[in-house]
Parts: sequence; C-alpha cells; structure tokens
Amino acid sequence: MLFKKTYKLATMLAVMGALTGHAASDIDLNSIGYFSFTPLPAELQAQKDTLLLSDSPEYVGPVGGVLSAGSINGKGRIYFYHVNEMAEPHKIAIILENTGNEPNGIAVFRELKSIATSDYFAAGRDLSRKELEQPLTDKPLYSFVMPPKSRQLVFTDLEHSPIPKDALFTGIVDLQTSAPVFARVMMIPMNLNSIESSYWVNNLPIDHVRLRGTFTGAEREMAVTKEYNTTLGGAYVELGNDREDRFVEGVDELDNKAYVKDAGNYGISYTVKIPTSGEDPFRLYFNPLGGGYSGSFTVKAQRRWQKAPSESMTYHIGGDDGLMALGHNTVLDSRYMGNYYGGDTLTIDFMPAGASNLPVRFLLIPEALANPQYARVLATNEAGQRALEAEAQKEAAEAAKKVAIEEKYVAAKTQKEEQAHQLAEAAKLAAEKAAAAHKAAQDRQAELDKRDAEEQAKLKAKADAAAERARAKAEADRQLAEQKVKADAQKAEAARIAAEQKAKDDAAKAEAARIAAEQKAKADAQKAEAARIAAEQAAREKAEREQAAREAAEQKAREYAAKLEAQRLEAQRKAEEERILDEQRAEAARIEAERKAAEQAAKNEAERQEAARKAEAARQEAARRAEEKRKAAEAKAEADRIAAEAKRTEEARKAEEARQEALRKAEMARQEAARKAEEERLAAIAKAQEEARKAEERRIAEEAKRAEEARKAEEARRAEEARKAEAARIAEAERIAEAARQAEEARIREENRAAEAARKAERERIAKEQAEAARKAEEARQLAEKRYREYEIAQEQAKEARRRADIQREAQKKAAQRAEEIRLAAQRQIIAKRNAEIARQKLAEEREAARIAAQGGKRRSFAELDDVNTSANQDEDTTQNAVSIDQLTRKQQ
Repeated sequence: MLFKKTYKLATMLAVMGALTGHAASDIDLNSIGYFSFTPLPAELQAQKDTLLLSDSPEYVGPVGGVLSAGSINGKGRIYFYHVNEMAEPHKIAIILENTGNEPNGIAVFRELKSIATSDYFAAGRDLSRKELEQPLTDKPLYSFVMPPKSRQLVFTDLEHSPIPKDALFTGIVDLQTSAPVFARVMMIPMNLNSIESSYWVNNLPIDHVRLRGTFTGAEREMAVTKEYNTTLGGAYVELGNDREDRFVEGVDELDNKAYVKDAGNYGISYTVKIPTSGEDPFRLYFNPLGGGYSGSFTVKAQRRWQKAPSESMTYHIGGDDGLMALGHNTVLDSRYMGNYYGGDTLTIDFMPAGASNLPVRFLLIPEALANPQYARVLATNEAGQRALEAEAQKEAAEAAKKVAIEEKYVAAKTQKEEQAHQLAEAAKLAAEKAAAAHKAAQDRQAELDKRDAEEQAKLKAKADAAAERARAKAEADRQLAEQKVKADAQKAEAARIAAEQKAKDDAAKAEAARIAAEQKAKADAQKAEAARIAAEQAAREKAEREQAAREAAEQKAREYAAKLEAQRLEAQRKAEEERILDEQRAEAARIEAERKAAEQAAKNEAERQEAARKAEAARQEAARRAEEKRKAAEAKAEADRIAAEAKRTEEARKAEEARQEALRKAEMARQEAARKAEEERLAAIAKAQEEARKAEERRIAEEAKRAEEARKAEEARRAEEARKAEAARIAEAERIAEAARQAEEARIREENRAAEAARKAERERIAKEQAEAARKAEEARQLAEKRYREYEIAQEQAKEARRRADIQREAQKKAAQRAEEIRLAAQRQIIAKRNAEIARQKLAEEREAARIAAQGGKRRSFAELDDVNTSANQDEDTTQNAVSIDQLTRKQQ
C-alpha cells in the first residue's frame, strides 16, 4: 500500500515503467498552469460503522496464524489484504465469536474478493471495481443467530479460494450484529478446519507498517464547502493527504489495544460532493500524486435544476486501458473524467485501491483553459449567428428594394449602359482588392497562430527542462539523505557492538568475582577442616591407647567422606565446565547469528533487527537452559553430599557409641571435644555453601538484570535512532520537494505571466488589424455590391429599351409577355416576402432558445465545442448570389 517492501516491488515497477512508456496524461498540465491551480479543501461531513483492517503482517510467513482481530458492535466491515509467502497454498478464514451470554443475530450484506495474483495492482484494481459494481444495500445476503460463547465461520467462499505462493489476495465483508462479536482474520493451510484452528493457532505480530486494528468510519462522507466558480480558472480537490482528509485512528486489540493509524484510509468507502457555479463548461480529471494508482471511480452529475443526480459514469484506471498504473514517478499524469457545466453538483464514489498510493487530486479545468480553440470557436459561432440574422434582414430589404427599382427604372435610357460597364469593372476591381486583403489577413492570422504555437512549444520545453533539473536535484538530495541515514546506521551498529562488548566484560568480571568467592569459601572450609584435625589430634594425644579402634573407624569415615567430597567437587566441576561450554556455545551461536544478521542488514534493516532479536532470544534461552542444568547438577551433587554426610555421620555416631560403650567416662571429655569440633566444621561448611549459593544467585540475578537492561536500552536506542532518522529523512525530502515545487511554481508563474502579456499584446494588435481589414473589406464589398446593382439595373434598362423598340412590331405578343412577367414578378415578390418572414421567425426562435438557455433550460451541445471550425468561409458575403427579377425575366426570354 503506502509502504511496500522495495525488494518485492522492484520488478513490478520496472514492468510498469515499460508499460507506461507512452503518454499517460490526457492533458498537458504544465502548459495550463497546473502548479497555480486553486485548492478546494474538502471537509469531513460524517463517518460511520466499524472497520476491522487486516494488512499487517502484509507478507505472511514462514507460518500462518491470526492476522488481525477486533470487536464489532452493530454495522461493520472487515477488510483484508495479505500476500502468502509460504510454499504451500493457504486460505483466508474469518471467524466470529459471540463472547456474550445471550444469542447474537448476525446479518451479512456483502462479500467481495479479488483475484489472487502476484500482480498487486491487478488485485487492488479488481476489488476497487467490484466495490462500485456491487454497491452496499440494506438487503442482507444471509443471516443467522449465534448461541452464547460460540464461534461461526463467515464468507464461506474463502474456504475454496487458495492463495498461491507470492500471490496477493484482498477482500471485504459488510455485516451487522445485534450485540458485540470478536472477529478474527486468519491465514491457514487449506486442509485445516477453520473453526477448530481458531482455538489454537498463534497470533502473528504486527509488522513495521502497523496497518491493522479496529477503527471508526468504514463509510466516509466529504464535501467541498466553497463552490467552484468556472470563471476563476483551474482548481483541485486533494484527498488522502492526512491534512484536510485525516487518516482514521484506532487500536490493535491483539497488541494490548496499542495505538494504530490507517495510513491511506484503506477499506473505507468515500462519497465526495463538489458544488460548482457559473455558466461556462468545465472538465474533470483524475491526477495521482503519491505514485502509481490503479482503481475505479464513479462520477454522478446533478444539474442545477434537478433534485437528484441524473447522470452517472464509472471510470476505470489501469488494466483495460493498457496501463498497469497511472502516476508512476510523476505528478503530471491525468485521466479525463467527463465534461460538465457551471452550476452542476458532482458526487464521486470510490474506495482507495489496494497496492495503489495516495494522495490523489481531482482537477476542475474550464473548457476555455483546457481547449484554447474554444473561445475562438464560440466567438466565431456567435458572430456567424449575428451575420446570418443581418443577412436575412438584408436579403428581405434587398428583395423589396429590387422590386421597387424594377418598377421605377423600367424606362431608363440606353445611354447609361457604357457607364454601367465602367462601374461594374470598378466594382470588380474593388471586390478583388477586398478579397486579396481578406486573404492577406487570414495568412497573417495563420502565421501568428503558428508563431504562438512555436512560443508555447518553447515555453513547454523550458518548463520540462526546469522540471527535469528540479527532479535531478531532488534525486541527488534524496541520495545524499539516504547516504547520511546509512552512515548513521553504521555508527549506531558500532555503538551497539561496543555496548555488547562492555556487557561481555561486565559478565567476565562478575564471573571472576564468583570464582574468587568460591575459592574463599573453599579456603574457609579448609581452615575449619584444619581446626577440626588439630582438635582431633589433641584428643588423640590424651588417649592414645584407647584411640586405635576409634581411629580406624574415623579413618574409614574420613576416607568415605573424602571420596564423597571428591565426587561432589568433580560433579560440581563438570557442571561448571558444562555450563561454561554451553555459554561458549550459546555465545558462539549468538556471534554467528549477529554476523548473519549484519550481512542481512545490508539487504534489509528490518530483517537484520529481526535476526538479531531471534539470535538474542536463542542466546538467552541457551544461557537459561545451561543455568538450569548447572543448578540441577549442583542440587543433585548437594543432595548426594548431604546424603553421604548423613550416612557418614550415622556411621560415626554408631562407632562413637561403641567406643563410648567401651571407654565410657574416659571418653566423655574427648567425645564432647570431638562433637564440638564436628559441629563447628559442619557449620563452617554449611555457612560456606550458603554464602556460595547466595553469591551465585546474586550473580545470576545481577547478570540477568544487566542483560535485560542492556537489551531494553539497545532496543529503545535503535527504535529512537530509526525514528529520528526516518523523521529527518521525511522532513528533508519534504523540504527539498517543497522548495523545488515553490521554485518551479514561481518560475512557471513568471513565464506564464510574461507569455500571457505577450500573447495579450499580440492578440490586441491582431484584433485591431483584423477589425481594420474587416472594415475596409466590408466597405469595399458594399461599394462593389452597389456598383454591381447599378450595373445590373443599367443592363436591365438597356434590355428593356431594346425590348420596347420591338413593341410596335409585336404589340399583342409583348402585351401577353408583359402580363406574364408582371404575374411572375408578383409571385417572386410574394416568395421573397415569405423568405423574409421565415428568416424573421427563425431569428425569433433562436432568440427564444437563447432566453430559455439563460434561464436554465436548453444548452449548447458539445458539438459546438469542437476544436475545428468547419465554416472556414462563413465570413464571406453571400448576397452576391442574389438574383433580381429582371434576370429571372431575361432567362424566361
């Protein structure tokens, strides 16, 4: 998700880079001032229902177990996302436990699962699509009642859905309970009984990403509180950034309710409303910021006069469009998501796709900004409509005028024919000049457009080069920060080794102190033994004759005691050697584990820490076992010694009783002295043994305490250093990215401002030239048309004069023809008036349609927004194709 194991994603990202080699953006964001768009903050309106998230450990192995667990009371959702890293196929099992003393009613409303695949984007994209295609309803799929203190399996289809090795599998379950239940998400072998396994499988520890736990807010409603006005330029709504759109917080009930955060709000269904205002059309684009994204979105549009959304469209990013994901290694990728009008309210539904990255943006771009030809096409269409209206009015007036001229100048003189020819020639020349001026103006406009396009291309190339420089600088800074972090890690490792060496030295000192104490106890025991022997020697000097039998018995007892003492010392020596050997083996195993852990640390710091922790645990376990063996051996030797001592004492007592029976009173004094000496010896031995035992216990406790304190201090130091290093790296990366972004935005704003000023000045100059050329062309056209009409009138007059010269020869025929001509002229006049009336009605209908559109009714169609103006010659005058009544009459003749 947001945080992945880089060694798992390296191959996928390489493939994705190959698949996104072509342009992944539907619009050039740099050229339209993307970095100066206005932010539209979205605010949280409501969140409801419980979410049980299961995504840590994301990579499950070497054994399965309980992945996540938590309590659900009422409506809730269970979302799981895991990769099987074990050799055999495994399955996901979801177990509900009724912990109460009353029956619990369960209703399951929706069960969705993705495909199991090693293509992580494909799995996340598949669940995202299904979540929109199968929306959550109020009608349950099935329901059941759980008896008190019972367990029940849900989503039984998972029992037949094996997850191969290295495959990702994700899904959700929506349910409702009448009382609290405790839900478990497990990954276990296919052949195990899920309910029975839930009683004995182990809880797996959470990984470093910490994406699991119980949260509030499976359903999340967001809204932009400020309307977007289409006349104010581009804007964006950003989600999943943990600023305006905060990540939900919860607890991990498997880890003593430790604090956790759903970084990315995975498993949460979003509903985002965006109100707009204004009159102009705009476009909606999807723009990923955090990295590759592949998922689905549904966009609903509610027109301003509607009470509910009437249009809905679902857009799929990745997969069918030939991309693995959109937005890899760039923030300028985008995907078109429809055209809309100012005043529409947009509603976007989606669930953050697994394996994809956040944050994301939804861009709102006016049509005039996204399509530079739009304003020109719109102006051309409006001008064309006005020209058509004027042309219709002009044609009606011209038709009426021609009829009047026909009646007024029917008897003009033939002598004006030559003058009419001259006027026609002049009009023709003027028309040719006007056409040439118009063509020159069009050529100049085309040249300016070409120059503007070249300037835009240069500005874009500069912007791309600057962006590339900024990215290179950011990459260099990132590498420098990574090197710094590695150096800090090496220093921390050296400090850890020094601390471990110090702990070893302290243990050696403690061991030397223990040996010295044992030697001192042995010396004290030897002194006591010497005192006892001296007392016995003094007693023997007093009664040498009576001592023979006693000395033999005592000699035998001493030999037996010495043998037992030697056996005890030998057993103690062997136990000590075995303990030292076990400690050496454990130390060697620990050193070997640390060496392997150090090698593994070069590949992955997290694995190195885990190996060190396991090695430490193994060492401690070996030391504990060795200590237990040593204590058992010492206890056994002590028991043997005590038993032998008791036996020896009993034999001595019997010998002493025999001796006392033989010697009686003479032996009483000696026996008392011997008894006292024996008691002192035994007391000295017991005292020495007790002191040695207490010293050993103190040494063991002190050593265990020091080892535990050193381990805790080391873990705390490592965690703190890792946290500080990560915080420093993130802060440095954010600072570098922010500085680069601000510099890039400032440069682009300055270039856009200069380019906009130049374009504005150039447009004003072109507009003036075009207006002047149009005015001159219009004057020339009007003059040419006037002269041409005069020429036609003169021609008609000359023809009429010649025709009247023949009237005398064909009086009746001419009269009939004249009557027919008058009738035809009247019909044409009626037709001209009818055409004028039709043009007037059409103009009135178009004005009525414009008025209705202004009031929220009919709008312009998208066909009017095409970038290509197919009416290339619509500015040309069409009145030159008009035919006068005299010309129609002449054709009849």
